[in-house]
Amino acid sequence: MGHNNSFPLPSHTQHAPKRHPLPQSLTIEHDRKLTTFTYTGKETKYITNLFKHSNLQIAFRTNNTLRSLHPFNTHHRDKFTQSGVYKLTCPDCGKAYIGQTGRDFTSRYNEHKQSSRNNTSASKFAKHLNDHLHSFGPTQDVMHIVQFHKKGPHLNTIVRFHIHKEAASHSHLNDEHTITPIRLFDTILNITS
Repeated sequence: MGHNNSFPLPSHTQHAPKRHPLPQSLTIEHDRKLTTFTYTGKETKYITNLFKHSNLQIAFRTNNTLRSLHPFNTHHRDKFTQSGVYKLTCPDCGKAYIGQTGRDFTSRYNEHKQSSRNNTSASKFAKHLNDHLHSFGPTQDVMHIVQFHKKGPHLNTIVRFHIHKEAASHSHLNDEHTITPIRLFDTILNITS
């Protein structure tokens, strides 16, 4: 219509500019693998920077979703009815055992207590109490929740980190074979201290 009334054509309809191929550095790499990390703080950023020059494409996620933060969604459960990483501290000497459970913390605590009563070696913590004639205190005094988490490989890494951390303070009761030197854990402990 503009052409019929002697108006000049807009510049975008005259000749389309030639498209040049993208330089090699800007092409999309299809062989990169996508992985996600749950962002928990500066430690997560430090760990993901270690993978910066690998073939991993990193994305972050968070557990702080709107649903979890919604005030009507909060049902006040006892913290011992959840699962994750726990720390049992001897009330007499202060030595600690780090463990994990995919069930509720109360059930796991009762298993340690039963092992102490029966004087079995099923629990390293109970064995310590029995060998040194130390007392077994109430749940609130002995068991401390380190981190809530569901059972799985991520929980295994979390418990290994906390065992490593406790071993660094030389007050642990965990088996020696569960404590392996991991430089990444040492680095994280150095950064956070």
